[in-house]
Amino acid sequence: MSAQERRLSAIGEAAAGVLRHTDYHLVRAEDVAAAVRLSREGQSGRRSAVWLYNEVKSRRVLVALAIRHAFAEFAERNGPAEPPGTPGSLVEARDLVTQALLVVARFHRAESFLTRQVQLGIGDIATSEKRQSAPQGPPVWPGGIGRVAAAGWAGRVIAYAEHLAPVLAAAATAVCLPSPDWVRGCAEKLSHLAFDALTDDPDGPVDRQAAALSAHWYERHLVPLAGTWIDDLDVAERARDVARRTGAGTRAESDAQAGVVRALLDTGILLDRAAREASELTKLLSLPEAQSQSDLRSRCDVLSRRGLALLRFGDLEAARESFESSLKIAENEREPFCGIGEASSYAARARNNLGEVLVEEGRPVEGAEHIDQASKARAEAAGRAAGVSAAWRRYTLTAQAAARAATRSGRVVQGVRLAEAVVADRRERLGELGDINVVAARVSLGEALVEAGHPVEARHLLQEAGRHRADLLQPIAYWPGHDTVRLAQAELALEDGGSALRVLERSPVLDEWFARHVSFRLWAEARVTQALALSLGGEAAAACRSLDELTGLLSGARPDALVLSAWRALAEVRLRAGDPVGATAPLERVRAAESRPGDPPGRARTLLLAARCAEERGDALGAARHRSALAALVDDGLDRTHPLLLESRYDEARRRFDEGRFDGLDELLAPLLDRTPLAHNRPPLGDGHPLMFRAVLLADHSGAVRMPQAPRQVLWEDV
Repeated sequence: MSAQERRLSAIGEAAAGVLRHTDYHLVRAEDVAAAVRLSREGQSGRRSAVWLYNEVKSRRVLVALAIRHAFAEFAERNGPAEPPGTPGSLVEARDLVTQALLVVARFHRAESFLTRQVQLGIGDIATSEKRQSAPQGPPVWPGGIGRVAAAGWAGRVIAYAEHLAPVLAAAATAVCLPSPDWVRGCAEKLSHLAFDALTDDPDGPVDRQAAALSAHWYERHLVPLAGTWIDDLDVAERARDVARRTGAGTRAESDAQAGVVRALLDTGILLDRAAREASELTKLLSLPEAQSQSDLRSRCDVLSRRGLALLRFGDLEAARESFESSLKIAENEREPFCGIGEASSYAARARNNLGEVLVEEGRPVEGAEHIDQASKARAEAAGRAAGVSAAWRRYTLTAQAAARAATRSGRVVQGVRLAEAVVADRRERLGELGDINVVAARVSLGEALVEAGHPVEARHLLQEAGRHRADLLQPIAYWPGHDTVRLAQAELALEDGGSALRVLERSPVLDEWFARHVSFRLWAEARVTQALALSLGGEAAAACRSLDELTGLLSGARPDALVLSAWRALAEVRLRAGDPVGATAPLERVRAAESRPGDPPGRARTLLLAARCAEERGDALGAARHRSALAALVDDGLDRTHPLLLESRYDEARRRFDEGRFDGLDELLAPLLDRTPLAHNRPPLGDGHPLMFRAVLLADHSGAVRMPQAPRQVLWEDV
């Protein structure tokens, strides 16, 4: 605390003591100055009125400091001893704010005389301030007390802001991500409003006054920040609480709990909580009182919804168990499903979702088999339906999942073709390019194009689709974060680390709140992408620290695709920093955890990095062995023109060129330079791909490679 802050604090204490027993119009500056207890050169001494006004500038500041000191003493005696934690629900968040405001309301009741004097003083304007010679700009004070003084100069009382700020931050964190500036501004506005309201209503019941102020904060501050979706959640939570009080364990409670689950899942924001609430609903539907046919069908449905929330959040093991339970009900309990094909529809949904979990786990080949079964079951129903039917909606989601499974299995050409078919089908049926489900299909196409070696085209798609979804969804929701990470990965494929970092920094996906409430998995993917981007920019040390921290957090998790990608990224960063020995250790862990067929592209990246490490260490035989194993992955479904295989061919060509050998360069570089369209109507590497640039440069320098001659293009208007 600076010397000026200590003086302001002492003045506030003295002013509070005087104003507690003296009417405002009888308070003299000399009395307050004489009451100041502040050491001067080791001794206490009396101050003058001139000294006092030189410090506070106006009586408004004097009373603002007085009430700040008085409330700080009161809150220390009557407020909570510990800082508030994050509330478990929106109702709890509003109650937390009400309790904090109740302390303020009780202070007004206990210090009613003082607050009336402050009310008189906060509107007082001195004659000296009215003179034209008076300073035109407001004075400046330092520190936290300085904000109270500056607000008092402007006629506002923010004495309660310090007490309210941590409570408002905790309450807002229950549903969204508040910024520090929002919290501070919100606390100051609420403080002044509470002062005005409570001094104007000195006889009101304090609990209702606090509740009214809390309701104002909710409508005026929280709803504009979080979005109107929290209104539905608030209603659902209150209905659930009433049902629990009046009929715990009954159908009424399960119906109300289902409302809470729907309110959470519809937004894609609080996925961790959505999964927990769905688990509670599953328990309610499993009670002996809830064993009707419809309850069994509802349990099958809510298990799938719970699994989706867990899948997005990142608890893949629990998600798989949830989908397997749903599939078991759909296949073994036929009686609840009385509609034609209803049981098959529920089973197909569970299989589709189970396939998506396996893809995320790093088992895309197995996942594709489940998705294929779901696709066959849904295709017949979709073929009978016209327009935007429920059957078609289910089928197109399975088709989208199939495209992603093909891409993740290493069949990138097929993945692009399937993703393009989904986009075309949705555009034809939905009609609008900006429809949110067409946008979702375009995002999936962008993901496939990144993996297929066409990052420039993918970046354009992802940027456009991301802007559409950002207009339709909350920025803290799962899907905008997903779009951000995919766009950053496209920038990374273009080796533009700076752009990748800028994309990530504009999004909340890297915030710890996002990891706790929305998706730990997506947050971790963003951390891996960020570290690789940092290493591209020459910040290898920062990248290594970030990945060391992340791999430490993941140390107890099963080695799924996320964990293995973090280890591979750590190896890549260390290798880029010139430490092939350090890079080998995480690669050994990855190779021990990988299985066949598992994740062919993941295994390909491991072998590629292992070959590069061996070459850096001077182990030519080891590098050749890794490259041979990499080439053999085509037997597990990896496309022969997959970018990882092309990278390996370039590495070998570069090594031969550096050794002064030109034999076989033409054969090695031919697939990289080939511009013949493949089955997805694109060459193996898209225009602008960094690997193609390097291949062209190497071919040009070597003079031993025949460059493909593209036909000369002529503008038709000029012919």
